Amino acid sequence: MADDDERLTTAPAPLPRHERAWRHPSEIGQQRRANSRRPAPPLSPFVTLLLGVLGLGVIAGLVALVMPREAPREVLPVVRNVAITTPLAPSADVTAGSAFPTVGGNRLVLAAGNDVFVTTGNGDATIANVGGRPVPLRVVEFDEKLGISVLRADERVDVQAEFETSPMTPSVGSRVTVGSNETLEASIAVSVIFDAATFVPLAGDVLAVDVPESSPVKDAQGRLVGVYTSRNGATGFVPIAAVNELLSRLR
Repeated sequence: MADDDERLTTAPAPLPRHERAWRHPSEIGQQRRANSRRPAPPLSPFVTLLLGVLGLGVIAGLVALVMPREAPREVLPVVRNVAITTPLAPSADVTAGSAFPTVGGNRLVLAAGNDVFVTTGNGDATIANVGGRPVPLRVVEFDEKLGISVLRADERVDVQAEFETSPMTPSVGSRVTVGSNETLEASIAVSVIFDAATFVPLAGDVLAVDVPESSPVKDAQGRLVGVYTSRNGATGFVPIAAVNELLSRLR
């Protein structure tokens, strides 16, 4: 019976964790893992605001450092034989000198004498505003090669009798002005498909504005070089020498 009592005796239960001073290695690792999974403590509103201001300051500094300060805002494409510029407002005063606007049209007539005028295009009879009064003009000749019409008034008109022409020979790069006010600058471009004796292409500000047909083209001294027009999509002028030759045939 004594042996039976020893077999029935059970070993004491292990002490709970809170009643012992030592820890098993597995318990220490579990505690460390639990501590590492805890979320970070929330930031105070002051710290959050400070970090936001610092971030915006860093972004603004980077933008100011990267952006070029003296670079042009827009790069304009370069096209052969033309110059692309910022569009300008059309000139309002086109009645000075020997150029007179036609009534109801975006076209000028140039006085070649007291009762003789020239203009571009194969136009019909028209009315010109000469000195504030309407003057009827009829077409007496049209030169298809030049695209120039010669007109005549039925009554004598007191205007400049002759063109003050320029002796300059059109050469590439020469500077000219277009319009009675000489407000539009241009330069003579390379003539590739045109005969320079009948049509000279232009480059410069004149390409970006609505310039009236037959506006005078002048040299640096204000002398007449040609009559402004467009041909086959190109902008240029008919040389005044060719216009004078046409007028001499009619005299």
